[in-house]
Amino acid sequence: METADGDLIYAGTVYHGHGLQPGGSFVVRRMVASEEPTWVFRTDRKAMDLDHDMETVYVTYDDGEIVGLDLRDGNVRWRQHLTVAGVPVVATALTVTEPGRLLIGTTDGRLLDCSTV
Repeated sequence: METADGDLIYAGTVYHGHGLQPGGSFVVRRMVASEEPTWVFRTDRKAMDLDHDMETVYVTYDDGEIVGLDLRDGNVRWRQHLTVAGVPVVATALTVTEPGRLLIGTTDGRLLDCSTV
């Protein structure tokens, strides 16, 4: 996805012969013309989807966790496992609908309208 100032933010995963490489899942922010990333956030879980607003990059992972990363430096602002009525669910898609609100699609077919504050 593209930020307001033209940078790109994307997620990827590196596998080897035995599956996901440790630390092999990442979210990156980089300027289009730069070889070096502005920041990289690494984890051992596969990112399912991501979106951003003016301050935060929201990332869903295959274990049900949603992470809010600071748009400027990639530091973790918050993290939470998604649950509905106390039951864990996995988000497969998300989009920022307005500041502080996410629309999240889950593996069990739900659409959740969630607040980030």
